[in-house]
Amino acid sequence: MSRQAPPNWPPALVYLAAFRVGPDQPADPRVVLGRVGERYGGKRSEDELTLEFVSGGVPGYVHCRVEDAIQSFLVALGGVEPGKGGGRSPHSGEVGLGIVDGIKRLLPGGPVCDFELRFARGEKEALGSPGLEGGRRLRCGGVVGGFRLFSWPIGDGSPGEGRSRGFLAIPSKASTADAGEAWALVHDLSRLVVLSGQMYALYGDRRLMFEQMEASEASTQMRINEIHAQLRRPVEEIRSSDLEEVLKEITIQFSRLSTLSNTMTRDRVKMEAIFRGLRAVLRGFNERPLEGYVTITSDVTLEHEDIVEPFGAFVGRAEAIQSQLNTVLDSVRTYLGIQQQKLSIAEQASSREQLVRLVNLQEILHKLEILVVAFYLTEMARIVFETLSQEWAGIWTAAFIPFALMISVLLGRLFNRRH
Repeated sequence: MSRQAPPNWPPALVYLAAFRVGPDQPADPRVVLGRVGERYGGKRSEDELTLEFVSGGVPGYVHCRVEDAIQSFLVALGGVEPGKGGGRSPHSGEVGLGIVDGIKRLLPGGPVCDFELRFARGEKEALGSPGLEGGRRLRCGGVVGGFRLFSWPIGDGSPGEGRSRGFLAIPSKASTADAGEAWALVHDLSRLVVLSGQMYALYGDRRLMFEQMEASEASTQMRINEIHAQLRRPVEEIRSSDLEEVLKEITIQFSRLSTLSNTMTRDRVKMEAIFRGLRAVLRGFNERPLEGYVTITSDVTLEHEDIVEPFGAFVGRAEAIQSQLNTVLDSVRTYLGIQQQKLSIAEQASSREQLVRLVNLQEILHKLEILVVAFYLTEMARIVFETLSQEWAGIWTAAFIPFALMISVLLGRLFNRRH
């Protein structure tokens, strides 16, 4: 969230959520704020996308921000006004929780990441908070600013799934933790939820590719082994048409893998940049450890490393397969070269039948040149497509492969006519 002036009351309950912005999530933040305003009243700012209201004696504040395909909402509630709730804080009663639940239903559905932050005034009040009761769900904690901040996951939090987290802030013994410090903590967590949402959204876009990689890798490896076995057969059993099909298949596979690898490399660079920003926010916590707890900084860092790692692993595995395909291409080229030398020597004393075999091999080499030209045409087209649209570059490149083969054949025929 932007560093605009926060409300003048201290927050007691805060909900932060990040949503994907796209064709399936078209909700306009102004429309969402309008719905909240219709239900709870208050004063809305169109320029800053904020809304302030009071409901049931509880002051409330809603703020929206759109950044890099992520729409984030901050919903903050203060304590119940004296005389309207006995001076209770929303997180110890049901007033604030009911308001937050009501606002959640007005927000876009399915956040990619969301946090819930509660402020407790002391140990006694904190014991009744979800996540701290009996210490059974508490995961990590540390001293952040003037607070002892604790955090725990909500749900199973499987890698790549939208992560929900609970936070509890208790003023440390050495500080009274004023409203300014509380809003500073809210701001840091709002930055964290946006960056985390960006990472989960990018992982979700590529999750299917990760899941299919192992099966694709196994099938490609099996095919490579079959080609090697085919090349080890006696010379008289290997037909030129078989070699032609092998060369065509390998060229298409190589082009496809190159497109996927380039796409994933670009996404890995983007993911690592977001991850660096997330770690910068965590370093800004200046978190000091609490005895017996894992720090929030280390826990959140490890959680997000789990969704960064698959991008690098995918690129490495794709490059390994490309290397094996290059080896197969070299083997076929070597085999054809050896066969051509043998036929050239035998040609001097052989019959017309031997000469025909030599011509067939030369035709195979000519087709190999056509396939190589097609491969480089595809690579050049991919570079052009990426300058036009990185999002559609992979699809356009894959669709261009047949045209590249046709262009290569035409160029080959034109060259033969001139010679």
